[in-house]
Amino acid sequence: MLPRSPSCTRALALCLLLAASAAHASPVLARRGPVITYDDTGHIVNITDPTTQQQIAQGAATDGAGAGFGVPAVVWLAWAFAVGVPLALAGFRLGRLTTGAALGCAATLAIWASFVNAVGADGISDLWLMILPLAAFGCAFVLGLFEFGRIAGLAVLGVLGGMSVGVRIVLFRAGLLVPHPYWANWVVTMVLAAVMLLLVIAKQRAGVTLSAAAVGTFLIALGADLVANKQAGMSMGLRYFFDRNSAHILWLQTRGWHPPVTTEVIMAVSLAATPLLAYAQHRLFKQPFKRPRRDSLASRLSVDDDDTTIADAPEPEKQALAKNVEPSEEASTPPTPAPDEPGSPKEDTPFRAKLGSLKRS
Repeated sequence: MLPRSPSCTRALALCLLLAASAAHASPVLARRGPVITYDDTGHIVNITDPTTQQQIAQGAATDGAGAGFGVPAVVWLAWAFAVGVPLALAGFRLGRLTTGAALGCAATLAIWASFVNAVGADGISDLWLMILPLAAFGCAFVLGLFEFGRIAGLAVLGVLGGMSVGVRIVLFRAGLLVPHPYWANWVVTMVLAAVMLLLVIAKQRAGVTLSAAAVGTFLIALGADLVANKQAGMSMGLRYFFDRNSAHILWLQTRGWHPPVTTEVIMAVSLAATPLLAYAQHRLFKQPFKRPRRDSLASRLSVDDDDTTIADAPEPEKQALAKNVEPSEEASTPPTPAPDEPGSPKEDTPFRAKLGSLKRS
């Protein structure tokens, strides 16, 4: 029989209250999507907020690239190639520049997606949607250059590498890889991101080369597609995949996602080039991803550093280095004097002196 003390009764009542609150709070706190009304032909007639029962104003979805080859498009194009080409060709060799680029790309994606999903029907100008993400890239890039940003940069590089592959796979099909449910496309993307992150942790060399090549080829493909298809190619696909703004439903659903053939070819070539470029980096760059600085104590004690000796070091460092260098057998053995050679000055001088004394006598 359960005890009936006041404290036990209050505890039991509190547990029941919390359970009841949890059971009834889910429908209230859960976010409900907008209510979309269609006509007989399948066209959207009305989009209503389920909470306020008010019609949601609709506007155009923008990606910050403007139209055609305007200033925003040219800036994004230059940025994609400036970041993508070094990562694809020498991401493993660039060290902290690679971790800085990884943090910068992550910040760019986060700021861009945040604004795209938060703006109302009036939207935001393409110029600001270009400046703000690129400013975030610059700040995060600088952080990745420091030692404290290296570990975070490596982790982010792995996540971005997997996501870049997943996004291209998802965009291959009209209406995305899995049209319904939408979240299944994110499952595919996040699984690949997790796999690449684990690869960076378990096998750093393989993970870094693959991730850097994947991010680099994605950016190169994005730049090439901007040249070929302007805002109707991958740019439109990225908007369709990342933009879940209720103010853009009509615009996105009306246009849909139908990848051009050239976009599919560009994405396929970039995916095929990723493992090839990663293997090329593995073969070309034999040094570890993190290399000691030339002016550090570790680099001076390295057996691979043939140019630095204790004699060349400053006086404070000579003492520190001398304590860590054990004398070799050759250094501890006293030098053996070389035997006198015939005709050397030591033998020649007494002989001439004796010869001179004999002549005088």
